[in-house]
Amino acid sequence: MPSRERRARYPTARPPGGPNRRTVVRRPGHIGVNCVDTSDGVGVRCRAMERGAAVDAAEPPRARLDRERILDAAEAIVHREGVGRLTMRRIGTELGSDPTAIYRHFRGKDELLVQLADRLFGTEIDVDPALPWREQMKIELRHAMYRYRSHPELARLLAVQPDDTPSLQRIAERNLQTLTERGLSDAQAAMMFQVIENHVVGTGLYYAHVEDADDPRLRDPGAMRRAYALLPADRFPNAVRAAAHLFPDLDAAYDFGSDLILDAIERLVAQGGDEPGSTSTDGVPTP
Repeated sequence: MPSRERRARYPTARPPGGPNRRTVVRRPGHIGVNCVDTSDGVGVRCRAMERGAAVDAAEPPRARLDRERILDAAEAIVHREGVGRLTMRRIGTELGSDPTAIYRHFRGKDELLVQLADRLFGTEIDVDPALPWREQMKIELRHAMYRYRSHPELARLLAVQPDDTPSLQRIAERNLQTLTERGLSDAQAAMMFQVIENHVVGTGLYYAHVEDADDPRLRDPGAMRRAYALLPADRFPNAVRAAAHLFPDLDAAYDFGSDLILDAIERLVAQGGDEPGSTSTDGVPTP
């Protein structure tokens, strides 16, 4: 038992302020994180809890992760850093999310890339239906080519993606409808649709490549024409004569090719029931 003298030095009386308060001795550099006030009407006031609550209040709630947000982030990374830098981990960092959460929406990177390409294919352009059909087709063909041209990092991916994706199916249906409404048979429409796809994809890939590579034919076409004009005329007479017209504007060249395809469509319609690849009366294969 402690002596009376000892008890006198360490009184047991509670300090002023009520029975529910506990005095905490503070030392330099020490924070009483376990100091709790349970007084009536005050609630719990724990320093550690207060700090945590402040942090939680400062952090805005995260948006719900879904396929569209993931594709938005993937497209932004591809445009800034290239397809080669696109990984699930990189997408997770972009979104501030655990990369494993992305696998709840996509089985892997390959599926994500196909869906990203299909999204780009899904972009459509409003065309005035009052325009002549040729003008409508030229506008749509130019827009289709720009899908490849405006995404050089995705151009090859767009070219090899499966033809059974929703966007490609809608494009096929729309083009085949346009061609049959012009008067082509189903077989002619299918063949011409393939020709159009070759024109769009081939030109788009080529333009995306040369523009991304800073090709001299685009950087200084005048210098290229002068170089052809200076070739030996006895060996390159045609190139020398045509030098001033070589290396035309890319859009003008594409539109010229589109006009040739549209001319062929009109010829097929005028010929009536001839199927593509059949032989006309003069023995010349029809377009």
